[in-house]
Amino acid sequence: MMNRTLLRGYTLVEMMVGLTVSLVVLAASIALFSVNTNMGTSHLQRDFLRSQLNLLSDRLKNDISRAGFCYDCSTINPFIVAGAPGEFSSILIDDSAIKEAEGTCIRFAYNHDKRSGPSSLDKDDAMGYRLGKDANDDPVIEMYENWNDLTNWTCDSGYWRDMTFDRLKIDNLTFQRSNHNVVGSANRLQHIEVEIVASLKSDSSISDSVSFTVSVPNVDG
Repeated sequence: MMNRTLLRGYTLVEMMVGLTVSLVVLAASIALFSVNTNMGTSHLQRDFLRSQLNLLSDRLKNDISRAGFCYDCSTINPFIVAGAPGEFSSILIDDSAIKEAEGTCIRFAYNHDKRSGPSSLDKDDAMGYRLGKDANDDPVIEMYENWNDLTNWTCDSGYWRDMTFDRLKIDNLTFQRSNHNVVGSANRLQHIEVEIVASLKSDSSISDSVSFTVSVPNVDG
């Protein structure tokens, strides 16, 4: 005779308990999946921000390190630029050539095409970066750009172009100079410390910073 226990079905209470347990397990799985997805998205966003900061810092570092470079200068280096009257340097910070300058704008020039015997500064030799604002009033990094002449090559002119990826907000950009005497020479070496702090426009809690130092000779004219 067949065992009656095998023929017995589930009661309503047992089915409800089993359904409840299943729903609890399903809810926990969905919650865990959501947490993992959010963590993954946040990680990707931070990686993206870091990669953008690295690109910006590489661009600035490579350009600043060339300040004052002249391929074939004899006695006068036209790539040493003037700040206030009587002040000359291969790098100006906030349009100043003073030794311990600090600010949010840097200007410099170098022989960009390695032409021989340059006696004057060409418009394409003039470089610069500054903390500015885009059309939406968000802070960005701008680079100097003027295809006509050098008349407006100043930190407060309108000839600057946004070079920041549109998903980023630049929270801080600072340049700080310190000068050091070169042993056995009348020349001085300057160190330019640069810091960039940025965040994502879509989520300001995701932020990062990068800092680096560039050593530049040819300080004085």
